[in-house]
Amino acid sequence: MIRNNHLVLDASFYPFKSAYEHDLASVTKSITSLLIGIAIDHKFISSENEPIVKFFPEYKTSNDTLKTVRIKDLLNMSSGFQCSWDDGEKELGAMRKTKDWVQYMLTLRFADNPDARFSYCSGNFYLLAEILQRATKMSCHEFAKKYLFKPLGFGASYWLTNYKGVNHGWGDLHISIYDFAKIGCLILNDGKWNGKQVISKQWLDKIQPLHKIQKTEFYGYGWWMDSESPDLVQAIGRGGQRLFVYKSRNLVIATDGGGGYDSGKLDDIALEAIEKYNKNENNYALLQNAVKNASLPDTSTATAAAFPESELNQLFLLDNNEMGLRSMRFEKRKTGYYIIVRFTDNSTEEHPIGMNDQYKISKEPAFGLPMAFKGKWAKDTLFIDYNRLCRIEDYKFSIVFKEHGAMEIKLTEASKGINQMIRAKKM
Repeated sequence: MIRNNHLVLDASFYPFKSAYEHDLASVTKSITSLLIGIAIDHKFISSENEPIVKFFPEYKTSNDTLKTVRIKDLLNMSSGFQCSWDDGEKELGAMRKTKDWVQYMLTLRFADNPDARFSYCSGNFYLLAEILQRATKMSCHEFAKKYLFKPLGFGASYWLTNYKGVNHGWGDLHISIYDFAKIGCLILNDGKWNGKQVISKQWLDKIQPLHKIQKTEFYGYGWWMDSESPDLVQAIGRGGQRLFVYKSRNLVIATDGGGGYDSGKLDDIALEAIEKYNKNENNYALLQNAVKNASLPDTSTATAAAFPESELNQLFLLDNNEMGLRSMRFEKRKTGYYIIVRFTDNSTEEHPIGMNDQYKISKEPAFGLPMAFKGKWAKDTLFIDYNRLCRIEDYKFSIVFKEHGAMEIKLTEASKGINQMIRAKKM
């Protein structure tokens, strides 16, 4: 939390650390929008009114409606494509299963004319990533590093790509919370950073409540707004990724989250604190003590329960499940207990588990970012917290070993709405 260019609050909750690079989820869309603006500032793209078909000459079309879709329409989630956030963004999933993502998007049917109505569609921002890469001859990540991240003094960053090296323009950008907050300060200061104009004020001025979503909620140029708070601009991503830029209060709040974390009320809490401020009171020590306590592990359960030897080193095959797990095995090694899982794409992960309900940190395979695992026994149930930590998902397993080599797993994950019973059997 930054106010009047001062760091007011820097809190991280165990086992997360603020130095970790974290998945921004759909906040990435707002940053992709900034990159399009910078590309226009630097004349790589003439304007947001360019028709998108201009950038895909190899895809011939006779669809007159498609010919009228502009870059602006993709930015505003108003492309008109029959594509929405209904049914868990089924179009995004379908696009990712095809061999040509551009062709999939350009052959979608139209539900509306372009610029007529808001309809959330992550595929719009994949097309923007393609357009940016084709216009600049750089990947989105390369372009971002040169024209946005380096000027702001970013640390490490990671961004997933698809089968042909195009970054996921709709999500999966990983940066630290400090660098995330810098984006908010850039917006707050009309595109300037340390006196240098990184992105034009003219582009940022286009971020307006252009398309109504529901009630007082609006969307414009990749950002979220509320007509009841006209000076508040937000970037929002699944799992608690959120950026609040409150211009009249000179306030920036950046949050990372995992599992079912709800960050939506933090701006209200901050404003309430501002209103209740009393210069004759000094609660700074209380705040720092709370921040310190949040960063520490819970040591109330320090004794590890024994793992039944009969269930170690056994391979369990799992029924179809929403996590995409194919098999699971537990092992005891010199350094402690481990979980080994194989996914339906045949990738394998193995991680140490803190069996005293204390997290052990390991690394995820894509970028080597931290993951956290802990477990405990409660009567005949094994509880495992499979926390992807920097990748949002916090999977929770409740495992019961049954007779005749069977196993039952209750799988939950709040950010994806997963609540599933899975059966498994020994090989």
